[in-house]
Amino acid sequence: MTEKHICLMGDSVFDNDGYIPGEPGVIEQLRRSVPKTWSAFKVAVDGDCIEDIPDQLENVPSHTTDIVVSIGGNDLRKFRHLLTQAAEGATLEDVIAAPLADFEFAYGWMLDTVSERGVPVRVCTIYTAIPFVEPEMRDHAPSAIDAFNALIMRLAENRGVPVVRLDLACRDDSDFSEISPIEPSSQGGQKIVDAILQSLGPG
Repeated sequence: MTEKHICLMGDSVFDNDGYIPGEPGVIEQLRRSVPKTWSAFKVAVDGDCIEDIPDQLENVPSHTTDIVVSIGGNDLRKFRHLLTQAAEGATLEDVIAAPLADFEFAYGWMLDTVSERGVPVRVCTIYTAIPFVEPEMRDHAPSAIDAFNALIMRLAENRGVPVVRLDLACRDDSDFSEISPIEPSSQGGQKIVDAILQSLGPG
């Protein structure tokens, strides 16, 4: 079995320790789940956006063999106020057209930047089953996120980058933190870890 040294980059999907007090965060769950000869590191930072990825790259350990990136959720949060327009009758396609164009440029740039490291990269979709409290978010956010996920998958496929489908892994309300519903719970975190390891394969 080939040893793997996995580095998690991105946002609070991987840096979720503060939202599940008394329980293991994603990085600890990953370390518990990998073979003894493997290792796992986290440079992901709660609250970070696509533009912060270059700063995280500076902290990626030199012996990293695989990079997994989960980023973009906080970028989408900047557009959440637009969903009120959809709730008021505007078409979702029109509401997210400009944000999608901005996201396409930024995410493509991020993929190219991380790939320049010369290490195999995987990226994650954004989960869609978040138990939002706001009606406009419950009604329109999943469809909006689906559109951004389609973009992530297309950009990744064009570059030969495998995709970890977090939107399929985390489907239950209990997969999300009770403190903040946009962060994974310990249960959701283990599902994320399992999806990552399934994507990485046995080595």
